[in-house]
Amino acid sequence: MNPAIRKSLGWSFFATVIVYFLMRKITNGISGREIVDFEMAKTPERAAELTKIWTPEYQQHFVNGIYIDFLFLICYTIMLYSAARFFGELSKHYVLRKAGNFFAVLSIIAGICDIVENIGMLITIKKQAYTTMVHLTYDMALVKFSIILIVLLFSIIGFLFFLLSLTERKKYRI
Repeated sequence: MNPAIRKSLGWSFFATVIVYFLMRKITNGISGREIVDFEMAKTPERAAELTKIWTPEYQQHFVNGIYIDFLFLICYTIMLYSAARFFGELSKHYVLRKAGNFFAVLSIIAGICDIVENIGMLITIKKQAYTTMVHLTYDMALVKFSIILIVLLFSIIGFLFFLLSLTERKKYRI
């Protein structure tokens, strides 16, 4: 087991949690559901419908949340990258070890999608809700969330294989 990966997973998990709570404070409690609704607006009409009730103060909190999300996405991308590598190795299974590297790269793609998504949201809020931009934001959010779910499922599977390997070792002890 590579100790650097374990250490990276630990500090990136801690940093992700800290930045998450920082983001909650900066957005003045805007719910994750409200943010996801805007990310998944898909059409300019839906984006306009969501933003028409925003006060200038609410909009500023939302924009600040997007800016802090750039830091958050760095933290969670490193965390997912490290988790895929760590749980792939921890599984002690040849295929899962190799797959851990693949899923680690996928986590970087999720981070890139989040960057594009954040830029799209900023353009939509600060300039205009262009059809292409709103739909691109939607697509990037969909890909990002899908990859995050896949990497988390892979990590759980790697952990389960590790637990199975422990029970196999105990079974053969005399």
